[in-house]
Amino acid sequence: MTVTRRLTRPIVTVASGAREAPPVPSPQDGITYKGYRVEPGSYCVSTGAWFPRVVVSLRTEDGSSAKTQLYATNAARWPTRDEADRRALDVARAWIDAAIERQRD
Repeated sequence: MTVTRRLTRPIVTVASGAREAPPVPSPQDGITYKGYRVEPGSYCVSTGAWFPRVVVSLRTEDGSSAKTQLYATNAARWPTRDEADRRALDVARAWIDAAIERQRD
């Protein structure tokens, strides 16, 4: 014996004048890591392939921002922008950690 059940969707009403929820920040918006601003900017190199790229900046004493573009050192491509951006963030963290270590020496 087979039992089937009819699925129904709930009816949701939205009050007039309702506001949208604030946007949730994504890694694409950038992060701050150890005082540096890190903004992923991965780009599409061919259909379905993304290459990791990130821009790292640091405020200087005069208020300007020194920017450095970083790329992944291997030739790996990623199927989505999010995956490439995550790899780009890893590259930026390693670069920042090394820069801070060099300043200590």
